[in-house]
Amino acid sequence: MEQPARHLDDALARMSFVVEPGSFALVGLEGPPQPGVLALLTPPAQLIHEVDETSLLLREESLAALLAAHPAAKVERGLRWVRFESPMGWEVVGFLARVTGELAAAEIPIGAICGYSRDHLFVADRYLERTRGCLARMFPESTAR
Repeated sequence: MEQPARHLDDALARMSFVVEPGSFALVGLEGPPQPGVLALLTPPAQLIHEVDETSLLLREESLAALLAAHPAAKVERGLRWVRFESPMGWEVVGFLARVTGELAAAEIPIGAICGYSRDHLFVADRYLERTRGCLARMFPESTAR
């Protein structure tokens, strides 16, 4: 595995991004998910469990099964997942600030996800090409997946 970047300049120099195939949905549930819902989270996916709400970012093809278990769920459909490829250590300061600042300047609304080694964004499909253009001015787009 590639060694993680330890400083912002190193992370920026080594970074590339990839748009994951397929469409995703952001789902908000009151309380915890029903048993079996975690099996719907095929990679990539994200779950955030808070005291009063659970948020899931999952592939749209799993949405019908999730809504069968949680018919009152709030849903945002038509999202695309952007993954930043190079791993970064926790001491890297400012990566998301730099990226989200550029996207904000281009008036692109985003959601951000931090994994252990990598950062990710999700954007509405209608903003994908503008997002790609903005990010491509900073990093190469990887097509290898």
